[in-house]
Amino acid sequence: MSQIDIKFEEYKSLRSSIDMHLKQINEILAIMVAATSALLGYGLHSEVPWIFLTPLPIILSCAYLIRTQMEEVLRKGAYIMIKYENELEYIGWESTLYEVRRSSKEDKKQEEDKKWKMLERIIPTWKDAATDSKAIFLIAMILILICIVCFSYFMYVYYDFIIFVISIIFIIFVFFLSLSMVLRRVLEAYTYDEEKRYVEKFNKAINEVKNKRG
Repeated sequence: MSQIDIKFEEYKSLRSSIDMHLKQINEILAIMVAATSALLGYGLHSEVPWIFLTPLPIILSCAYLIRTQMEEVLRKGAYIMIKYENELEYIGWESTLYEVRRSSKEDKKQEEDKKWKMLERIIPTWKDAATDSKAIFLIAMILILICIVCFSYFMYVYYDFIIFVISIIFIIFVFFLSLSMVLRRVLEAYTYDEEKRYVEKFNKAINEVKNKRG
């Protein structure tokens, strides 16, 4: 097999892999919504407060898995851009998308979106996040808030005030911990800064391999 054939097969494999990761993101999101809905339905039927906390590990695990798939998409896209589009001086999808993200970041610096101003203060990465990242983030947040509201309601109905207050403090802690450690990372995917980091990393690695080979 010639070097051209090897490059062609590698390119096809990378593009197929990116499509696979995108498909898996949708599948994981569907599992997250379906599993959470089923547990919420069971909780409402049983009226046991702790049942409403069981979806939280599922939501956070799914959000983490979605983030890993996004990272793979970004890594492989950065590699394609450097290895094939830049070296061949071909203006392809990855190079164009990279420039769109860069231009979008510059434009957003000059704009002031009052509608999301408060959210941007709480979550600075919101402004630069891609639309699909925002959608996944909001879906996860809404599911978590529904779980918290249902849990709080049944704790208030069936337990005394002290236990209710302690449980609310605990759930607020869990909420902000999940927001800072997992869900925020979903927003950072598909941003110009994140892609730039991978581009620089792969560019450095490819140059190092070339230098070692002489």
